[in-house]
Amino acid sequence: MSLKRRITTSYVIITLVALLTLLGIGGIAMLGYYANYNDSTDISYYQVEKNSTNVKNLLSNYTYSKQTYPQLVKKLHQYKYRVRIFYQNSNKNIHVDNFSSDEWYFLDSMTSQDYVYTKATQYQWGSSAFIARAFKVNGKKICIVTTRVEKYRQKKYYRHLTKIDLRNRIIFTLIAGVLIIAIVLATIFFFSRRTLSRIMRPLDKLVSASKRIEKGKEFVPIVYNGGDYEMEVLIKSFNDMQESIKRYMEKNSAYERARTKMISGISHDLNTPLTSIKGCLKGILDGVARTPQRRDQYIQIAYNKVGEMETLLQQLFYLSKLETGNMPINIQTIDLVDFIRHINEINKLTWGERNAQVNLNYDKKSHQVKVDADQLQRVFINIIENSIKYNDKKQTFVNIRIEESGQYELLEILDNGPGVPENKLNEVFSEFYRVDESRNTNTEGSGLGLYIAKTIIMQSGGKITATNDNGLKISIYLPRVN
Repeated sequence: MSLKRRITTSYVIITLVALLTLLGIGGIAMLGYYANYNDSTDISYYQVEKNSTNVKNLLSNYTYSKQTYPQLVKKLHQYKYRVRIFYQNSNKNIHVDNFSSDEWYFLDSMTSQDYVYTKATQYQWGSSAFIARAFKVNGKKICIVTTRVEKYRQKKYYRHLTKIDLRNRIIFTLIAGVLIIAIVLATIFFFSRRTLSRIMRPLDKLVSASKRIEKGKEFVPIVYNGGDYEMEVLIKSFNDMQESIKRYMEKNSAYERARTKMISGISHDLNTPLTSIKGCLKGILDGVARTPQRRDQYIQIAYNKVGEMETLLQQLFYLSKLETGNMPINIQTIDLVDFIRHINEINKLTWGERNAQVNLNYDKKSHQVKVDADQLQRVFINIIENSIKYNDKKQTFVNIRIEESGQYELLEILDNGPGVPENKLNEVFSEFYRVDESRNTNTEGSGLGLYIAKTIIMQSGGKITATNDNGLKISIYLPRVN
């Protein structure tokens, strides 16, 4: 059974059972009353006073004062009403007519709550009716109570109901009950269909979107403006899940492309030195290197190529430990200026032999960050090595600037090299990316340096960007320690 039919059936059954139970109890009670009913005549008496409405309106619209109350008394006397005006707190009379002892008994039983300020109120006592109202004058409560001079006329009303009439009334009531049940069921059916439509509309969208995702088609967010909070939360959760699946699939697809590219890069970068090593060894075995100097030269070439392979494998191993979280992390607080200056001093001679000069610019402030110093050193050296390796000038200049940038410390590394094509700037931090896409051997390197640098910086809570500024500028943002 579908959800729609199940909900409609539940509505109808619950309501029908309730109404039929109510109708059954009422019908049994009416039939029992009918079985024990005796024809009889019931006489009721009702008090009739034609001026009571006029008197109530008169008191309700009256504003008390010493000057006007005599006219009020005169008007009430014209209506054949007796009047008492008195101070409620002291019970001192301002004006009083004759009342019977029975009427005085009622008047004495009235409390302060019985006199209402805003309007006149009518009270019934035996065959008499009283009309009363209270006024507040100069902080004192003045009460007016009035009653008819003569007793009310009594008028008889005869009420006679035969058993036939009672039976007809019972039948009419039962028919009316059935009609009410039919109307209620029709109303429930109408509104249940509307409610179900509001429920099923977003559910149908969810089912359709689920089937679309299952078939691997495009991910389209579900738009819902029904106004139901629960459905809005459900649709938002589904859209978030859909977006997560989309990102996962895109990430997985990118990972597959990167894996294919990585395998291709590793194959090429390992194959090239292996070919050189094989050639050198074959040259020695075949006697091409006949002189000791020639053999030493071949052996040196083979050794250098083995070193390149070892470097590549070390980088791959290091990257694997980084990405799997197996790299030991030693977070410590360091001063960025002292740290960079120390690395520069250690490597100054080596970089100078390669016609590279590193200049450091900074202010006198403290630039403290929390990082793994060993990993940050690897990042810094990788970037400097790239600047030297891919520079097309006779001498390489690298300018380093350290300054505050919001909640970060900014480490900016700018070289005087050719930079990177603008359409390739987003790819410089990808695995195995090299500007020279042919991966020729004129420039050494595996294309992993900047990717490793990005991974380390991201794991430190920072960010890294690349731009062209008369050379390649790498900007590293590290969270500042306050």
